[in-house]
Amino acid sequence: MAMNTTISLLSALISWALAIFLGMQLLSGTFDGRSCTTSCVNIVFWVSFAIAAIGLIFSFGGISVGKTNLIKTLSLLALVGLVGIYLTIILIGNFNLL
Repeated sequence: MAMNTTISLLSALISWALAIFLGMQLLSGTFDGRSCTTSCVNIVFWVSFAIAAIGLIFSFGGISVGKTNLIKTLSLLALVGLVGIYLTIILIGNFNLL
């Protein structure tokens, strides 16, 4: 496997795992009962967003340079979806859309 494919696949897996962890923490009950409070949620959110963005760059690079295969396409779709979710959350938070 090429380096771009490996990085994009690993970043997709790691960032989705962090996103699932973040969702579980946010939905785990009252604020006082959570093991991950505001600063922890903030750190996990931005780390997962950064890993997904880096993986997305490598995924675009891998697809544009080499021939596409199933792993490259799946990691690109996974990362585009995750980055889209994070950008939507950022836009909703900044523009108070809810």
